[in-house]
Amino acid sequence: MVMRDMLFVTWEVQPETARKLVNERLELDTRADARGREVAIVSAVCFHVTDVRSAVLPVPRLSFEQVNYRVYVRARGIPSVCFIGMKVNSRMVTAMTSFLSVPIHYDDIEITTSAGSSGTLAYVVKSGGLSASAVLNQTTDETVSEESIAPEFITERLVGYMASGNGVFRINVEQSGLHAVPARPQIVEAPILEQLGLLTRDQSARPSSVLYVREAPFGADAPVREW
Repeated sequence: MVMRDMLFVTWEVQPETARKLVNERLELDTRADARGREVAIVSAVCFHVTDVRSAVLPVPRLSFEQVNYRVYVRARGIPSVCFIGMKVNSRMVTAMTSFLSVPIHYDDIEITTSAGSSGTLAYVVKSGGLSASAVLNQTTDETVSEESIAPEFITERLVGYMASGNGVFRINVEQSGLHAVPARPQIVEAPILEQLGLLTRDQSARPSSVLYVREAPFGADAPVREW
């Protein structure tokens, strides 16, 4: 598949709150915040999906939007993510992936982008779990501030884990390096992360990092039961 208009909205959270949502066999990939305190990292990742092909399922031509929610972890020392929610706006996708032990659920997701006359790009996502708007400058190479989370920490994750039924499944990912640029958040609400106890309403409005990736090819193996 090809992922377009990816937005990574990331927060620093208390490790003990993230620990409750992650299988005990996975290690939280924590870091020190600006005050030197240990924090866990959580992201909501939004994107369009196009050009879907599959060697496992007879997939028709599909185009849909996805928002997934993840905690950053390590598995046997390998940087990975643990999915705590995967939402799409295609009921066909939820039906097909149910055969692969992938717990993807439906949400009414709308992602729009619009270019401004001054070389800016406005990004808006609306869904039941996340609503956000951000702006980035397409004509200059903005750098991430030193206090922000390094883009590579967020984007260079080629293994994903998810709980399904009474097991934990692993997905190995193939993707080229993502060219991520910083975006300026304007409005952010993350009710799904508030409901999970990861964020307060005030915290969800103040993400630690927002990154944008214009386009990236993406491939994944079929899920394999790990535990």
